[in-house]
Amino acid sequence: MVSEVLPTLHPEVCFQPAPGQVVFAEPATGTSLTLYAISNRPDARITVSISSGSPSAADFKLIKIPSIGLGHYTFKVIVDVKEDSLSLTYSYTVDGNTITLDRAVTVIPRTCQTSEDEFQTVVELQPGQDRADIKIPWLKIDDWQGWVWVRPRNTWIEPRWITLKELPVLLGSHFFLLQPVNSTIDPASSFCVYPCSTAEATVHLTSARDGEEPNTVYARVRRTKADCTAKVYVVGKITTGADVFESIDGAIGMAKQYLGTSNLIYEMPPTHDRGTLWPHSQLGFCTWSSIGEYVRPTNENLARLVKSLKDMDLPIGSFIIDDGWQDIRAGMNGIPDTKGLWSFDIWDGMNISFRESVDIIKRGLPTVENVGVWMTLHGYWNSIASKSPLVAKYKMRPYKLSRDCVPGLIYKGFEMQTCTQPDEKDYIWWLPPKELAYQFWKDYFSVCAAAGITFAKVDDQAYCSFLAGVEGAEEAFALWNGMNKAADEIFGEGRVIHCMAHYERMFNGDIGMGLATNGKRVVFRNTNDFGLPRPNVHRDHIHYNLMNCIIISRMCLIPDADMFMSAAQWPEYHAVLRAFFQGPVLLSDRAGEHDLEVIHKLIGRTRSGVYEVIQAPNTIRPLRSRIWEPTLDSGIGPSIKAASSFPVANSSSVILWSSRDSAAHASTDILFASDIIDALGPEELLPDTKYLLWFNDHRSAMYFNPSLSSGTPIAEITLPPETHEVITIVPSYSIGGTDGIEIACLGLVDKYASLAAITEIQVLAAPECLRTTVKFEGKLAFVAQTIETARIQILLNSDPVSYKVETLDGLSASLLTVDVNSGAGGRGTADAVGWTIDVCLVAPQ
Repeated sequence: MVSEVLPTLHPEVCFQPAPGQVVFAEPATGTSLTLYAISNRPDARITVSISSGSPSAADFKLIKIPSIGLGHYTFKVIVDVKEDSLSLTYSYTVDGNTITLDRAVTVIPRTCQTSEDEFQTVVELQPGQDRADIKIPWLKIDDWQGWVWVRPRNTWIEPRWITLKELPVLLGSHFFLLQPVNSTIDPASSFCVYPCSTAEATVHLTSARDGEEPNTVYARVRRTKADCTAKVYVVGKITTGADVFESIDGAIGMAKQYLGTSNLIYEMPPTHDRGTLWPHSQLGFCTWSSIGEYVRPTNENLARLVKSLKDMDLPIGSFIIDDGWQDIRAGMNGIPDTKGLWSFDIWDGMNISFRESVDIIKRGLPTVENVGVWMTLHGYWNSIASKSPLVAKYKMRPYKLSRDCVPGLIYKGFEMQTCTQPDEKDYIWWLPPKELAYQFWKDYFSVCAAAGITFAKVDDQAYCSFLAGVEGAEEAFALWNGMNKAADEIFGEGRVIHCMAHYERMFNGDIGMGLATNGKRVVFRNTNDFGLPRPNVHRDHIHYNLMNCIIISRMCLIPDADMFMSAAQWPEYHAVLRAFFQGPVLLSDRAGEHDLEVIHKLIGRTRSGVYEVIQAPNTIRPLRSRIWEPTLDSGIGPSIKAASSFPVANSSSVILWSSRDSAAHASTDILFASDIIDALGPEELLPDTKYLLWFNDHRSAMYFNPSLSSGTPIAEITLPPETHEVITIVPSYSIGGTDGIEIACLGLVDKYASLAAITEIQVLAAPECLRTTVKFEGKLAFVAQTIETARIQILLNSDPVSYKVETLDGLSASLLTVDVNSGAGGRGTADAVGWTIDVCLVAPQ
């Protein structure tokens, strides 16, 4: 007899809580804390060393829970927590080799409990006072660590994990979500700090600079409106509940009270305006990466690109002509390489008119309803060319720029903006005076509209914060206000993509809070470009988008995750994120390089025959219970995790992205009952109902009982690098009484946001069935808790239809899939809501 020789895997182990984390335990002598480990080797001997009054050690034991993905193994140990803090050090032994991890877990007993608390500092600039540097005495740098949103680039704000001792001295910080590191503070606390700007002044925070009180946080206030008493507000909220986002809602709520916007209702743009659909309800396309970065569009390459999209039968509904189409001139605004806008026309390299350029797109792609163009808030990268005829027409004059307005930003590599010049006297933009800014934009957009343009992408907006002095700040405000007003009038409401716009007005001020638009939401580019040549750019893009959505989803903004490519640069990894945003879904594929499977997971056809994007109704946010996890570290460890709810379906989705450093290792997690409850929302749970978890990419399912203790492990899941998983969480409904079965609807399983297609779901008594109405064509799936499916009948628009049955191993359940398409149930009329599907239980023969 020959025994099978199994390959020896290089041992990998990760822990929860992770090394370096700070966790708390509830107060009580003898309280226990459960630790978990995940390994690719079942024979790993895993130990935790406990450093306290009497050092000890404990061994992890292998436990059995469902494993999804690569088949890793879960281990568990319980340690006692007394009244003193503990330091836990992990080690593991495999094949005779012992590895001890460097960083320890700190466990803080919750020996002190505090109530919620609020903090505020109001700063007033008196007339004639243009700046102020004010101490924030209640924000102690020794007490807190966590996520801080810092502006490390000219036009982008990004979250960083830091202790407040490491708060940047020069770079501005715009938002804080913190946990305590001081044992005298309730360890269950979360602390949100929000510096709130106004229309009169802006504010951000830094640590102390030379000559200021050391180890102190300062508010940096800049006047943006002359001859008035200008106020800004720095507010903070501490909460001690399990929901860390309560502190965010509290702090933003305080800021709204100061601004007087507590009762302002944020509204989405109209679905139709000026006779066309809102551009971002349909699949979009952008020329930037498709033609080639820094390659100017011509009639030849534009026509070639359009033909490629037509040949692939892609249902593009909106199309953006990105940078390079404008009539620009070089060498007039400083050094020879700088370029400024010359006229409102298209550049002569197109060899055709502006209108004819738009016609190439619309004739070649009949599905395109909206064509947009790119520009910057100051016309072009270096504003208006100083010798342009526009200068005289709009009485333009030079405005000085200064890096002193936004200190700490370091020039690295290629930048197109003027402020990279070495000599500050050359930092000049030519712009219309503030009283003519609106007219400039109205005329510009009118020329665009006459050529067939219906929306715009307005870039480089945050760079206007470099305009020097109060006069420059007023000019920046006038440019944005005039541009947005003119766009609403000429194109329709909400038809500007506000890009490279990470600065105080958006993140912390009157635009983000809805004052500038009277509650009308605007589309806001949520992060930097998706495919920049930087380490970890893809996972960081997901991370930044999700973390920024913690803030942006609570403001008068519609987050835009940027374009992506369907057949290059981790396409599905990016595509799934766009399905859970409310902003544009923009492709930027090169000609002939399209993945139709990826694209069609993002779109669906309605009964009227129109393709629309299929997106979640609520913007995705990180799982609140996992906000402190080290998801970006090296080695195997936790993935990025986020959730989006679908109230109509009484359901939610949890999305995981593999996210380890350099994509060198798999991500692995233990899902707990608390994660599922977090995703569904405790207040939204249906009474006396169990739920089904469907792992879409792994085609695996399991049932979940919400009555389980929050710390109960549900499953282990491991994702290889560059991959993701969508977990669909849906209620299981009973039909047929005591002799009936349970049915759960998964939505359209051939779409990323499968539940977004559902417009109604209910249990009917006559006939006894689960009725689901969907808006789009696709593969509608159900899980029936039975393997005897002969009694199940499915009706599509009241007509019986066939369905595919697949037995789900180990679950005593069946996956039922029915094709909902133009040949099933009929296309219907243009005003039809969708298709109605009844899953019925018929009487036994």
